[in-house]
Amino acid sequence: MSFFGTPYFLIPPYLVLIIVFIRQGKKSDAIIIAVLAVVSSLCGWVLKEYFQRSRPSSPLVKQVSGYSFPSGHSLAGFTICGIVIYIIHRSQMRGPYKMLLSLLVAIFGLLIALSRIYLQVHFASDVLASFFVTIVWLSLTFICHRLLKTNL
Repeated sequence: MSFFGTPYFLIPPYLVLIIVFIRQGKKSDAIIIAVLAVVSSLCGWVLKEYFQRSRPSSPLVKQVSGYSFPSGHSLAGFTICGIVIYIIHRSQMRGPYKMLLSLLVAIFGLLIALSRIYLQVHFASDVLASFFVTIVWLSLTFICHRLLKTNL
């Protein structure tokens, strides 16, 4: 599950979403997705450098490096899942399908985050911080985007 929080997995879906929105004539939506992805990554990096929290002492995988707080994989997973849920709720899909699909996407994001705790490469607080950073960042971005669209 951790793989789904890596750039190797996430860059292609971001590019697909951006291309689809551009082809639909929704350039502002494409820009928002690009900004969300890039700033989310930068935010995780800046927070890691600021807090410089060490990782748990005995991870189950040895290929980890860098600081622990916040969890970059969780932040990336929560960000893409939040974007997809937002897109689902803006779609023409019927209510029960929106809820079911949103729930499945949310579970996917949660599984990415839980895999980081399971592998003992992050503390639970690292994952929780990623969740709250994502909620704040997505909320502010979508609110500003909506306000700008209605005022232009």
